[in-house]
Amino acid sequence: MKIFKKDGSHQPTKLEKRVASISTPDLVIWAENALYTIGKETTGWLKTKESVLLDEAELGAEALLAVIKELKKRANEF
Repeated sequence: MKIFKKDGSHQPTKLEKRVASISTPDLVIWAENALYTIGKETTGWLKTKESVLLDEAELGAEALLAVIKELKKRANEF
């Protein structure tokens, strides 16, 4: 997957595009869900040592980062 265009600028991922289309109040809910997922999957990994749980925690972290970046972008628009 390419994350940069030929001119060197950032090309949004599917997750970033999806996050950009969500309303601000719903993004806060997404952030809360991502935090819950990260904690749940990390704790699950401690018990089972299944690497798939870390993969899920990583996806949650990526989602949280995308949400925070989008919220920061929207905050700067005001």
